[in-house]
Amino acid sequence: MKIRAFKIDEDLRRELGKPWGLVVTNNEVESGRLEEILNQMSPHMIITVGDVTTHTFLERGIRPRVAIVDMKTLRGPYQADFAEKMKMVCEVVNPPGHIVSTMVEHVKEAIDEGGFILVKGEEDLLVIPSIIASPEGAVIAYGQPGVGVVLIKVDKDKREKARELLRSMREVELDVDAVPG
Repeated sequence: MKIRAFKIDEDLRRELGKPWGLVVTNNEVESGRLEEILNQMSPHMIITVGDVTTHTFLERGIRPRVAIVDMKTLRGPYQADFAEKMKMVCEVVNPPGHIVSTMVEHVKEAIDEGGFILVKGEEDLLVIPSIIASPEGAVIAYGQPGVGVVLIKVDKDKREKARELLRSMREVELDVDAVPG
């Protein structure tokens, strides 16, 4: 089976490696500053992207409306039973370095139902469709390895930037069976 996806190039990969929002360092997370900052941001909802970020939020009693996980961290396996704390909304295929063309719809479905999206492949770039799918005032949280958590409050400008980034990516067709699990 074939799927349509958008592929990232190296220039865009470097740009996306820089934090898009407010960085909350690991030390600040441990000291309780994450909760303080989220209270100040007063989000309508929270979406987490990444296993460690999602686990951190759940362990701190912060329940995201949507979590996007791939059961990996830094390319290695990640052991967490998200199904004990959240229901699975859907399982999707998203190859490393790509965003499948249906991902915005999957995130919208997860927002409606509440729960987590299990990704076969890689969830790193799924911050982009999460911003596009989220209402203004939502906060998207993702990990910055070795640094902490990045918080993006969705507004019109952030959504337009995410759309521009998606439009700048090259559209490709991929074989689902070739996507690493």
